[in-house]
Amino acid sequence: MRVVCANVFCLNPKPRKAIEAVARQHGDVTVVIESTPRFADRSVQLLGEGRFTGLSRGRGMPITVYAREGLLVEGGRTPGHGWVECKVGAMRLLAVHAIAPYLPWRISRRKGHLSALSERMGELAFNEPALTIGDFNTAHFERAWRRFATSALDSQWRWLTHEEDHRPEKRRGTWPFGSVWSPVALDHALACPQLGGAASAPIMRSFSIPGSDHRGLVVEIEDSLVVDAGLNQNQTAEQVAEQAVNRNGAPVR
Repeated sequence: MRVVCANVFCLNPKPRKAIEAVARQHGDVTVVIESTPRFADRSVQLLGEGRFTGLSRGRGMPITVYAREGLLVEGGRTPGHGWVECKVGAMRLLAVHAIAPYLPWRISRRKGHLSALSERMGELAFNEPALTIGDFNTAHFERAWRRFATSALDSQWRWLTHEEDHRPEKRRGTWPFGSVWSPVALDHALACPQLGGAASAPIMRSFSIPGSDHRGLVVEIEDSLVVDAGLNQNQTAEQVAEQAVNRNGAPVR
């Protein structure tokens, strides 16, 4: 299963080009963060109908989940603490957009978001396959991230690194603007033990999004898990495997 996640930036001056860049990743599941109406027409043309849309928090930006035909998306919920979640096949997807910490009250609110998220991830750790992905608005060198990561690792979640990176402590930047430390890794993905502990653990890469202040993420999950997770009552494993084909006709890895 290929999971694509992109914060397209609500004020993006190039909304069409941004969605085109996201669509070129050929996701089985595509998460679009800050999916305001200005992106809607192009998204429907290239990504299909959104299966689930929710706000990550009160007065927050919308997150929309798209999925390829035949992949069941259900059980969408909006806890209101910096993420939305739904079930994609048999995999639980947590799409994150934590509040940006540029004011003191926002720093406190972000701390609450990450605390609630780590608690939820602890609940899911050994119950079902799950992936947490998105814009955490938190860099790995911050104390807030260290607290969150410690809790996640205690639950045996795996923090995914970019496939180009050979050292686990190295984090490729996804937010190239607005800081003397740029680029900063604010967008992250974590896999639960059932996925992260698999013989072929998920790998991740990033891609450029025209007009956005973030890079997008692409996570590749083991095919055998995809087939098991993609079944619904009207499909066979063969049908799911046949549908896992991108627009160029190549099997989705």
